[in-house]
Amino acid sequence: MKITRDKIKQLVEQEVEKRQGDVDRVSKKIDSFANQLEPLLNKINTRVEFEQFLKDAIKLSSKNVKGQDILISVRRVLQQLQKELK
Repeated sequence: MKITRDKIKQLVEQEVEKRQGDVDRVSKKIDSFANQLEPLLNKINTRVEFEQFLKDAIKLSSKNVKGQDILISVRRVLQQLQKELK
């Protein structure tokens, strides 16, 4: 069987859709707890507390992600935030 460019493209698109579905499911679950989480998150009011929260959230959500991929992702999010805050 010869693998064509179209077949590779199709497989990549399927994998991206699958992974996006995983993220969507997690996001929906977080949304369902938003009312309970918001009062707790509102108590975070210093830079030190926020940094600790981010560190804990990244550790909790990245157990199955390579260290280098975590760093790349954090850098990209930082770049996006810097653009939004300008």
